Amino acid sequence: MSRPLRKYTLDGVLYCRRALVEAELVDLAATSPQELEARAAARKSSAPGFVSSEALLYFIRNAPAGAHRDKLTHALLDRVVQLARPTSRSGGAVASLTEKNIQEEVVDRFVDLLLSDRLEYEERLDFYEVNFNSAVAGDRYDASDRHWKHENRTEELGTNDDDVPKHVHEAMGEYDPFNADALDEKNYWLLLDEAIDNLPEFQRRIVVMLRQEVPIESSDPSVSSISKVLGKTPKTIATHRDKAFASLRRRLESKGRL
Repeated sequence: MSRPLRKYTLDGVLYCRRALVEAELVDLAATSPQELEARAAARKSSAPGFVSSEALLYFIRNAPAGAHRDKLTHALLDRVVQLARPTSRSGGAVASLTEKNIQEEVVDRFVDLLLSDRLEYEERLDFYEVNFNSAVAGDRYDASDRHWKHENRTEELGTNDDDVPKHVHEAMGEYDPFNADALDEKNYWLLLDEAIDNLPEFQRRIVVMLRQEVPIESSDPSVSSISKVLGKTPKTIATHRDKAFASLRRRLESKGRL
């Protein structure tokens, strides 16, 4: 018999797995660890021997620490990543940084619940055993609400300003924070990372993508660009790049690294 859930609804009703899941647990209890691991790797419900996410979570929560539990956990986390995957608001293939952050938050929350459950029974995981996809969808909705509100606040703070003040041009000059000449500086990259993290969020996103060699704009619709990802004109992106570089230069100069 499967271990019962412990969480109660607001009406005082104990959470219960669906009958199909309970029947599945009975069948899977007779399988070997190796077979369960192999079947857990299937992601599509139409695949032969597919194990539901609810059942997979049950075995993860009740398995002893070791390679078997780790393999099952890896398989389930792959499903969470897919359920929380970015979907472009414009319908295109390019997912914004905000959407990627949403995905990461959903995955991180689930990992935190799993780790918590290994220390002491985590009732918040019970709903995932009742309806896994719905639970992850709820997490994605909550994360989306928070991140898009932050995105909208960022836009309201003037991210459309296309004019670079004269003092910004003077402060930046020909400065490039990723110039290879800086590699000789022992702590330069650590200080640069810290300086980037202290930039305004919009500017930080631009700098991070520039560091990854993502172009500001591209005429090729299949090529990702900063302008496409952030939904701003190339001129606006260039403006905030210049402001960010000027800020980075001032910060690093104050540390005596330039």
